[in-house]
Amino acid sequence: MKALPKSTQELLTYLAAQKAEVFDLSGRIDSRRYLGRRFPEPLPLIMSLQQYPGYRRMVGENWMHWHDYYECFIALSGRGDFRSGKDRFLFDPGDMVLVDPLKIHGVMRMEAAHTALVILFPAHLVAQPGALVDQIFLSPWDRRGAGMLPLLKADDPAAPAVHGALLSLVKMWFGSELGEERWVALKFHFMSVLFHLRHAFAAASCQSLPTNDRSLREDRLRRSLDYVSLHAHESVSQPAAARAAGMSTSRFRAFFKETTGWGFAQYVRELRVERVAKLLRETDDSVATLAHMTGFADQSHLLRCFKAKYGMSPLAYRHSHRS
Repeated sequence: MKALPKSTQELLTYLAAQKAEVFDLSGRIDSRRYLGRRFPEPLPLIMSLQQYPGYRRMVGENWMHWHDYYECFIALSGRGDFRSGKDRFLFDPGDMVLVDPLKIHGVMRMEAAHTALVILFPAHLVAQPGALVDQIFLSPWDRRGAGMLPLLKADDPAAPAVHGALLSLVKMWFGSELGEERWVALKFHFMSVLFHLRHAFAAASCQSLPTNDRSLREDRLRRSLDYVSLHAHESVSQPAAARAAGMSTSRFRAFFKETTGWGFAQYVRELRVERVAKLLRETDDSVATLAHMTGFADQSHLLRCFKAKYGMSPLAYRHSHRS
């Protein structure tokens, strides 16, 4: 990799001097794969410098999840392999990854010595309903050009401006200043980061996703996934999930794929297999019993799906985890 620009080096050096917190996904993701957050007031913005000593338990398809807020992270040390919807790509130190709201995503692989600055925020921090100009600040997520990965490489010509704005933001975040002036400065520097990100991702000329349409998508997705979570042990049909979302089957099929990046059948199959894996780790129930409990047609169907995902039989998986 090329030598990093000066602004990137300054950013990484400053963050390396800050105290990182240990982060673990265990117990945070619900049965719908949803990872919820509670944002602070008066500024609904979360920034954290994270390290992952338990990374071996956190990567891979078991930890794929989604959320309704916006996220970006910049890798500080360690390389990784990230998947968001249908996109999968590698990231290196200094790279910035954007995580699209509602897309199923997660780290598929990363080096043990990995730390990252993670930034989370809800849409209303930036754009209220009807504020068309403000919505443009979210265009790197909502209006990214077709085929453009949600990744800003550290050696991209636009990266220095983004990293320079980000350095001002993190200095204010980790600094000692308190009070109202701090919130105003944080909002200013945060919007500056979004401004430079917009230019970095060369937003397409199409209209931004309207806020009310985004809210409708979130509501429909939640209703359909609530239905699947409750009925995954039964014969879940796509038409039934579509009715739960208030949509026709054909519209729902396209909606689910576009919104999450996964096909509906894939989502249900992965959910069932992961429930089997959890039960294999925590119970002594037979494979036939688990197949019946989790909605598989029969034991043979479970065996095929389980081997395709984990590369081993259910009993071998149970033995490996108990060993």
